[in-house]
Amino acid sequence: MQELLTALLELQELEIVLEESRIVHGDAALPSAVRVEVRVKALRQAVPPGELRRYDGLRRGGPAVVKEHDGSCGGCHLNVNRGDLNRMLRLEMDWLCPNCGRYLLVTL
Repeated sequence: MQELLTALLELQELEIVLEESRIVHGDAALPSAVRVEVRVKALRQAVPPGELRRYDGLRRGGPAVVKEHDGSCGGCHLNVNRGDLNRMLRLEMDWLCPNCGRYLLVTL
């Protein structure tokens, strides 16, 4: 699960870079933007379709993947039960914030 979330986090960061590039440079495609688009396409193809749909739905409202910091979700900033975090680490439950539903990258 951690590998999937790491890939989704990279995808999210690259998509944000592309969005910012389009705002700053308009439609003028920079060579570096083309390389980023190729990487985005490769990442999107590597993610299972169901997870990609969930990710895209979450991205419409802001960040889809956030990191857990000291037991709190990096998106909604609410505490996540320590038992839930332990179950996530043991792969007994999905790595999703029980409060906001974002993908939650739990630190080991």
